[in-house]
Amino acid sequence: MTDYIIIGHGLAGSVMAHHLIARGQKVEVFEAELPHSASAVSVGLVNPLIGPKLNPPFMITECLIENELFFRQCERAWGRKFYQTIPLHRLFMSEKQKKAWNEMEKNSDFISFQNGQWNSVQYQKIGILAEHGGGITKNAWQLDVPSFLGASKEYLIANNSWRNSAFEKGSKKEGQKIIFCEGFRVQENPWFKDLPFAPARGEVLTVQSKINLALSNGSWHLPGFADYAYLGSTWDHQNLFSGPTENGKKEILRKCNFVDFSKKDFPQHLSGVRSGTKDRQPIIGVHPDHGNLFLFNGFGSRGTSTIPHYAKKMTDFLLKNKPLPTESNLNRFI
Repeated sequence: MTDYIIIGHGLAGSVMAHHLIARGQKVEVFEAELPHSASAVSVGLVNPLIGPKLNPPFMITECLIENELFFRQCERAWGRKFYQTIPLHRLFMSEKQKKAWNEMEKNSDFISFQNGQWNSVQYQKIGILAEHGGGITKNAWQLDVPSFLGASKEYLIANNSWRNSAFEKGSKKEGQKIIFCEGFRVQENPWFKDLPFAPARGEVLTVQSKINLALSNGSWHLPGFADYAYLGSTWDHQNLFSGPTENGKKEILRKCNFVDFSKKDFPQHLSGVRSGTKDRQPIIGVHPDHGNLFLFNGFGSRGTSTIPHYAKKMTDFLLKNKPLPTESNLNRFI
């Protein structure tokens, strides 16, 4: 009999499923393939220095370790490659930001995340406008999310663990536990909809680009397939179901003005909704009144960085009754 029913096969649901399977649990994953999924348009960037101040995110070292352990294990099991390290060029927006990077280079806490600098002339030679130069971020990674989700689906189908449909209450049997990983649609979930979620729609472009560098100034240019790259992204908390917009396209091009894309072709313009939270921490745990209902959600734009770390914590909670991390535990709102 199935031990766990998992609702949603985005990045959160797939990683959660395979953590449980690796620990000997029988799972069923229900995927309704609804529109506006964030995972469907994710570029899979794992960035260890974020924001204008170039700060390492919370628990980044632990997350990087867990990411590599988990994705390498999946690669070996499925005979695929979808997780790779990339040198990420952080283009400085000001002399103040460049100075902050220089100060960080003197601090041993940052040595694992920095790998030198380029000046404006070096960037100019390959068609990049970077007036203040840029720093090269080490230990940045990129997950090929579509390839990972495709391999996960193939495995689940082969093991009779895949249900290509929405979950209906009658599908559950006595003793089974349900983990909701349905992304921003958690706001329609009768058991968890009142939690402080803050979903945000993001747009991504693909563009003709022969620049084979991962670039970021807060927005990003990531090499993709053939002579194309991904550009992104936007944040919109209001128009969740609008899909791609002309204003979104203009915003991306304005922010990614370090390369002249004015005469380029944009074969794809994508939009998806991230399942963020108001305190910017995920929400995981058990319903206070229904001990068989669990939530694994709210990872936002940093999901590629954090989901394997929290999936391990959630699995230990489910199977060994270990306490969940305070910052992510659902009971912080009770």
